[in-house]
Amino acid sequence: MRVVFFASAFPSAAETGIDMVHVRRARALARHASVVAVVPTPWAPRPLAALSARWDAYARLGSVAHLDGIPVVRPRYLQVPHSGALAGVTMALGALGCVRELRARGACDVLYAQGIVPDGLAAVLLGRWTGVPVACLGRGSDVHGLAKSMLARSLAAFTLDRAAAVAVVARQLARTLAGVSHGRPIAILPNGIDLDRFVPGDRAAARAKLDIEPSARVVLYVGRLVAGKGIDDLLEAFAVVLSTTPAAGLALVGAGPIRATLERQARTLGLGDRVHFAGEVAHDLIPTWLQASDVLALPSAAEGFPNVIREALACGRPVVATPVGDVPRLVTADVGRLVPVGDRSALAAALAATLRIGWEPSAIRRHVAGMTWEQNAEATHHFLEAAVCA
Repeated sequence: MRVVFFASAFPSAAETGIDMVHVRRARALARHASVVAVVPTPWAPRPLAALSARWDAYARLGSVAHLDGIPVVRPRYLQVPHSGALAGVTMALGALGCVRELRARGACDVLYAQGIVPDGLAAVLLGRWTGVPVACLGRGSDVHGLAKSMLARSLAAFTLDRAAAVAVVARQLARTLAGVSHGRPIAILPNGIDLDRFVPGDRAAARAKLDIEPSARVVLYVGRLVAGKGIDDLLEAFAVVLSTTPAAGLALVGAGPIRATLERQARTLGLGDRVHFAGEVAHDLIPTWLQASDVLALPSAAEGFPNVIREALACGRPVVATPVGDVPRLVTADVGRLVPVGDRSALAAALAATLRIGWEPSAIRRHVAGMTWEQNAEATHHFLEAAVCA
């Protein structure tokens, strides 16, 4: 089977930290099928490239590449400001020639869209124009973000009606999609974990590598710095933790549009050098950050089945999170604590309590021992075969 892995968020370099889940999913699937990634990329003419680093980065991307063994093709499309889910239309127009060429070469049996909108919308339009069956995977914000827009819900319903098969990475996402899926079956394809890389490791060695004080009590956040992740709540809660645990430190690993706002908040709270904004780091360093930490915090307002929680557990680190999405399946009392969304007092108390407990890393790791990318790839291969035969 020849799979076109359709993903506008596919990363541009192996060192990128946040979106490497796409590469891991494609690489695992490539052990069972031929895979090429088609990555719709905004068209960035010279005047636009001069406006910002983001547009300059788009302009510098080549049209073909290989990333971790996966062939990558980057057709250009016109990105209309604030188009949201409708961006799928221009993505489809931009990728049409590429998909037709792959189909003509016998290199496209199925389009596997990484998202419901806009990627899934683009894929079903391409499928309609080229005769290629389409499978869509709902991954998180593309699903729980539908509640914010009637247009997005309508486009999602259009997409699901025309896809040969639909899956999500978490059970809660399937329940959320039920309102627009018209009763069609939705498969569950949980992401895997690189259990060979995410291991408990040596905390002292990890801290030495990252220049973290050996005696510090480290609260860690890993992810995008965006609204909805509860990072403002985390800063407020950490200020309370710091008042009773002077050795505590908070590390925020990731980049995003609200970094400056968060930095101002940290200064206002008088947190000083107890909060470290690490920025986006090489993906190979994520296990090191987890090994160096005492607890991972993820106080989001919405999630699916977060990779970072499972990776933290694989590293034997406890987790404090909110009971959203499929998080309660992962975070039980023997591996961490759950707190209500937006409850800063409860978050502070849970972090303080978690820092006081002597956790056993091997016992925490056992909770995710069977969640491998190979398991995901086998299930995905069967799912895509069914889409081709539908």
